[in-house]
Amino acid sequence: MQRKPLGEILKEKGLITEDYIKFALLEQKATGEKLGEVLVRVGMVTDLEIAKALSEQAGLPFIDIETLTPEPRALDILPFNFAKNNLVLPFSLEDGTLKVAISDPFNQHLLNAVQRIAGRNVSFYISGSQGIAKAVEKFYYFKEHSIEEELKGLIERLKANPNLDFDVEEFLNKLLILGIQKRATDFHLIPTQRSLQIFYRVDGILDPAIVFPYSVYRRIVNVIKIRSQLDIAETRRPQDGRMSFTFLESKYDLRVATAPTSFGETVVIRYLPTGAQVQSLEYLGFDPEEIKLIDEIITQPYGMFLITGPTGSGKTTTLFAALRRINLLEKNVLTAEDPIEYLLPLARQTQVNEEIGYTFARAIRAFLRLDPDVILVGEVRDEETASMAVRAALTGHLFLSTLHTNDAISSVFRLKDMGIKPDLLSSTLKGVIAQRLIRKICPYCKEPYAPPSELLEYYNLPKEREYFRGRGCFQCGGKGYLGRTVVCEIFFVDEEISKLIGEDLPLSALYEAARNKGMKFLKEDAREKVLSGITTVEEIKRVVG
Repeated sequence: MQRKPLGEILKEKGLITEDYIKFALLEQKATGEKLGEVLVRVGMVTDLEIAKALSEQAGLPFIDIETLTPEPRALDILPFNFAKNNLVLPFSLEDGTLKVAISDPFNQHLLNAVQRIAGRNVSFYISGSQGIAKAVEKFYYFKEHSIEEELKGLIERLKANPNLDFDVEEFLNKLLILGIQKRATDFHLIPTQRSLQIFYRVDGILDPAIVFPYSVYRRIVNVIKIRSQLDIAETRRPQDGRMSFTFLESKYDLRVATAPTSFGETVVIRYLPTGAQVQSLEYLGFDPEEIKLIDEIITQPYGMFLITGPTGSGKTTTLFAALRRINLLEKNVLTAEDPIEYLLPLARQTQVNEEIGYTFARAIRAFLRLDPDVILVGEVRDEETASMAVRAALTGHLFLSTLHTNDAISSVFRLKDMGIKPDLLSSTLKGVIAQRLIRKICPYCKEPYAPPSELLEYYNLPKEREYFRGRGCFQCGGKGYLGRTVVCEIFFVDEEISKLIGEDLPLSALYEAARNKGMKFLKEDAREKVLSGITTVEEIKRVVG
């Protein structure tokens, strides 16, 4: 039976249009790439979306290897060079059957070769080629290099000789690599009276990883300060800086912040991987009704669309996922970011540089002279940027950005605090998303359980049904959770809400009007995630309150 063309499957899923295919075919003639490769490179679809389409074509299961940790015994079965050259990742050995992720399910020669080298039954799963390539490099490296054991060996030598001479640069690199192995978003160095504690933030939770004698503290902090161009002599005031780090050909931008404490400066380093692919709203965890509402906001020809939440809540990720819902072939999209985290080749992306005066506000002013349709700015953080954002939205442009508020409706009052007049705000604001990230139950050790009755009562959850949690396993590191998904509330500004904003009514009036119109609030969305078996009631209490 003839298989359906890849482009047709992607069209049926609503991921691309006929115009996108025609454009990709033009690129293909110039570069000689496969159609799927072109679509991924220009940002029309992601590696994972191509993989899902291929899994449908081939009738093989799809697996997302972003949060997967292969078993060392599975990696032992296929040689590194074979896995690297052929984009295959062995990830599990179960009842004598080897599970292998591949990107090309129609290469029968490769499937036969995997079977022959493995010398056992093989189950094939489909995943993205770029994801497999990175995972092969990373996990075979960690199989050969036990970073934690190397660091523990250094601790023993330091206990014996506090003045031990060692390569501090290499020491810092190993700590950064350990964070990558743990899928950390942040790396914390915390000095105490007698030790230096190392914590990593994984899936939103601080995880104590390793503790060193205090003797290494000043040496490593000085190296961090030098690499991030901070003042070594200044220990009394907080400082902010940046540095970069390359591991297995992947570059990471690192945002560094220091602050004085009782026992010395504490340092927090945030990982900012560059060049990441823009995922879909579905992949991030938005449901169909929420996506429909977002589409209604961002398909308007002008106005302001904001995403709010605390640091690390995935605002920028959602902003770019929403941007993908716009036909980028028909629009001139200009962005100002700090830094550029996601590559979207069909947009014109710029990076702000405050040292030379290229701020968000100045970027907007410059963009207005470049015939834009859509302007995306990393954050509205001051009065000048807010004023320029409103000006852009008033003059017929769609303006997208992020803001720091606790919930969606509070953003109205935050913008008023920045000097935006109510009548201007009512004319420009089209919608606001407030979001948080909650941990998902680990799918590898998911089991039924009975949650605390008081929490079920508080969140109005029925007691007579089955709930789930993660038992704790190799894949989730015993945590019971693996990966995160979004919970959100969407404040849609229709004509009636717009009028209320213009009348400068109190916050309570806007809340009442939004609820009467059926707005789903954060707590209610989190409750639905529990009922769907995605997360636990304890997790929504931790994140939403």
